[in-house]
Amino acid sequence: MTDSAEQILARLRSVQGAPCEAPAIAKALEELGGAPITNMPNEELVSIFLQRLDSQQTSVTLTPDRSGAVRALSEHVYSLYSNRKVVAGFDARLAALPWRDGGILVRFDAASPEDRVGVSFAKVGVAESGSLAVYCDRSNPASNNWLIQDHIILLDEADLVATYEQAWARLRELQEDQGSPRGISFISGPSSTSDIMAEKVFGAHGPIRLHVILVGSKAAGLAS
Repeated sequence: MTDSAEQILARLRSVQGAPCEAPAIAKALEELGGAPITNMPNEELVSIFLQRLDSQQTSVTLTPDRSGAVRALSEHVYSLYSNRKVVAGFDARLAALPWRDGGILVRFDAASPEDRVGVSFAKVGVAESGSLAVYCDRSNPASNNWLIQDHIILLDEADLVATYEQAWARLRELQEDQGSPRGISFISGPSSTSDIMAEKVFGAHGPIRLHVILVGSKAAGLAS
């Protein structure tokens, strides 16, 4: 930090009566504490998450395993385009999916303007907001999240947490083991805007539709 910047900050602290020494600042931050934790029982996470998705006009499929997820993905894509063509990144979990179980023609690459369906695998889902955190890096091209018409995001039930605070804690743990991505996007529903005549329009800045495939035994139990 430059001397002039430090002088300006020192003046601001003196006017506010704020402590200037590092130990005093650390103590003040500790006394502030953290944000209140949302009271959300673990057994209700899936139900709350599904409610949030529905409120955002996000469609969802519940399935017990990866093979069922691929078949659900195949049926969803075919219902929209009468084909089974999708583009996916180089994420290890996407590469390991049993694509043949659904007869899907997957291209592992960044989406081009001709692509209609992009598939991503969320690192974490947030029940309180119905949001999904996806990486944007070499293995997960950002264009696969934004350039396509239909975005399909898979989420393992084990990666569903209650709050944003828990989501960031989980993401920091992943970064300690796997390194930091270039970017992280929290996606909540399809792209939409109400800027023009206060009418909600989908697909203004990204996908016109979002479909979530939740993989896990509890989710599959709800579906049945």
